[in-house]
Amino acid sequence: MENKELIGIIAGILTTSAYIPQTIKVIKSKSAKDFSWIWLIFMIIGILLWFLYGLMLKSLALIFANGISIMSLLTIAVVKYVYRQS
Repeated sequence: MENKELIGIIAGILTTSAYIPQTIKVIKSKSAKDFSWIWLIFMIIGILLWFLYGLMLKSLALIFANGISIMSLLTIAVVKYVYRQS
């Protein structure tokens, strides 16, 4: 493994880990009201494009980090939708 790929993996672990506590909080509280739909949509599309870019480059760092991030963002979006205020 090249040094630049290792740096990418470490960066991916750190940035992806930032989503995990927030995702857990959203699940436990059953509320994502503080997240705007515009932000969620832009983030999901952007991270999905990074994931696809990682697939094209066959970059484990990009695939792993953005795959986990997509799952967290989709979880937040689902909670926001399911527990939306009437």
